[in-house]
Amino acid sequence: MIHAFASKAATATRALLKSAAGPSLTRAVGLTLLAAAPSGTGHAAQRPAAPGAGQTELQPPAPSTLPHWIGPLDVTDELAQAKARAYAGVRVRTTALTPNQAAFDFHFYDLDLHPDPATWVLTGSVRMLASVVAGPVTTLELDFNSSAMTVDGVTCAGLPRTFTHASDLLTVSLDRTYQTGEMVDVTVSYHGTPYIGAMGGAFTFQKHQGTPLITTLSEPFDARQWWPCKDDPSDKADSVDIRVTVPSGMITASNGTLVESTDNGTTAYRHWKCRHPIATYLVSIASYAYTTSSDWYTPTAGNPMEIQFYLFHEDVNSSAAVNAKVKTMIAAYAARFGEYPFLEEKYGEAEFTWGGGMENQTCTSLGTFSESVVAHELAHQWFGDAITCRDFHHIWLNEGFATYGEALWAEAQDGPAAYATSMAAKRYLGSGTIYVPDLSNVNRIFDTDLSYRKPSWVLHMLRHILGDATFFSALRSYLLQLGGSTGVTEDFQHVCESASGLDLGPFFQEWIYGEYYPQYQVGWWSTPAGGGYDVTLQLQQVQTWQRFWMPVDVRIQTASGPQNFVVNNSPLAFQSFTLHVAGAPTSLTIDPDNWILQTTSYPTGIAETTLPSGALELAPPRPNPARGPATLSFVTPREGRVRLAVVDAAGRRIALLLDRRIEPGTHSAVWDGREASGATARPGVYWISLDLDGERRSRRIAVVP
Repeated sequence: MIHAFASKAATATRALLKSAAGPSLTRAVGLTLLAAAPSGTGHAAQRPAAPGAGQTELQPPAPSTLPHWIGPLDVTDELAQAKARAYAGVRVRTTALTPNQAAFDFHFYDLDLHPDPATWVLTGSVRMLASVVAGPVTTLELDFNSSAMTVDGVTCAGLPRTFTHASDLLTVSLDRTYQTGEMVDVTVSYHGTPYIGAMGGAFTFQKHQGTPLITTLSEPFDARQWWPCKDDPSDKADSVDIRVTVPSGMITASNGTLVESTDNGTTAYRHWKCRHPIATYLVSIASYAYTTSSDWYTPTAGNPMEIQFYLFHEDVNSSAAVNAKVKTMIAAYAARFGEYPFLEEKYGEAEFTWGGGMENQTCTSLGTFSESVVAHELAHQWFGDAITCRDFHHIWLNEGFATYGEALWAEAQDGPAAYATSMAAKRYLGSGTIYVPDLSNVNRIFDTDLSYRKPSWVLHMLRHILGDATFFSALRSYLLQLGGSTGVTEDFQHVCESASGLDLGPFFQEWIYGEYYPQYQVGWWSTPAGGGYDVTLQLQQVQTWQRFWMPVDVRIQTASGPQNFVVNNSPLAFQSFTLHVAGAPTSLTIDPDNWILQTTSYPTGIAETTLPSGALELAPPRPNPARGPATLSFVTPREGRVRLAVVDAAGRRIALLLDRRIEPGTHSAVWDGREASGATARPGVYWISLDLDGERRSRRIAVVP
């Protein structure tokens, strides 16, 4: 088969191409920009009525009254590094399932939990139903921490059974031999103080403002730290019940729908039911004397869905502006991905003290209420929760999609320019594959650039290759086909190929399993021909690593205006194309709208910049991390008012370094490491924010003692 991206010639290709006003063989050129739902799609506390018949608008108009973006635009470092630190505490296996575990398909878990904040002891029981897929079997192996947790008893089919518990594996002797197709019913009773990791651990007892706080964070292999299970994302339970009993006054948030809630003055009990398939690492609880409130999301069809907020009292007001946008974010994502996947349950946010956020199914845990974090974690409900990566080699299917979701929300709220700004902040041109080769390397799984930023660019490029209509149709098909299940890269590739009719094998091989990016070198000249001009484009890939198969946009500026083309660049060192224009050409630019993760040089001098006119650049701070002053370099392409500021992790500006009109060019400033008050900035993560007449760039900087 000839790849859709490949040119039909082998060396120097002479292809007289028509202007891109005609359809492209490689992708749809036109863009259909989708918009978010109007801002009035929900009302606090009061449940709205269901929409009337005929209200099926899938792409409602963009809101016109939303406030400006709240908090840093790019929070990738914060999200990725916090997860990496949490994962660093995992002391259990990250290898394949045991043969015994692979012989079972788990369908149901029923957790009955009694955490005691006074003693930091969790007492619980878990009932589980699993069918045998490779019998006969006489034992059942479960992941469960053996150094911190004690098993008090086990039953199978209601009968007491013997067991062994060592090396973080609980082996249960079944009551008889079970054959393929039979269902096993096992209950485990246990107690202990769950293992506490670097960021508080999978199950955390602590106090906030002097009040007990209990939270969980189980990604990727930490559910086993606090409840026995088959702790692998490849096997989702069909449903889960979570019952939690805590001291009176504490309110427990969890997955799914609340079916019972009581507080007798001594203990508080809540029972949650999750009736959608769920991975073990997404099961969670958060218990505290929360201040609770509701908003409502109104879908295009069906009943309104409650949005539940469980917040620390002191953060209710500061989080209100971002949380008011959540219903509109849901509508924006629903227009692009398909309806919210857990509509008959809820969406919720439960505050905890861990930095960043964790996309627990239907109830995100949040430690930061910046707009990027909220948008990122919400996007995970579709990509990460409804569809979960089958293993963490393919973590990009979770984190890359959620990172791209931030850009889609920026586009929905403020248009294509905001989308472009968000994507510019996510560029990565370094080494490494998106596919994670080694799951024992914590930082590699949650690599900021390879699991978050670069994968978002893969989706950005794929969107342009397929065109908006096909791209978003493919995303919806992906969710329809694999929602409630798991996937790997090849599953997503297959869906995109089916939607587009293209062979995308080279694209996924190069960008997911290969490294780096194309480095283009461009030369061109023109000659009068056919009542206009033939423009000869010489396109070289000068990188020393792999070469890329990509359709490349070409813009030729003429006296009568620009003309746009698409050339099919094959993985050759050199290709030549002939393009015909009506008027005398004055300049030629490839990839003028930054749809490819690439760099370009124009040695002829006709076009001298790798960025389109109007680009704004902010270089990484130096040094970083910083123990004192840091130098901040930036380029402004035009005259304008520049604001250069330092923003903390909560989105508060702590120092304004520059606020005046400046000429175009390269500039630098020095941050002395102090706040505006003169106080030395505390160690932590900050963002350098550059604003040129509303166009923004940001960079992360770490301050260390």
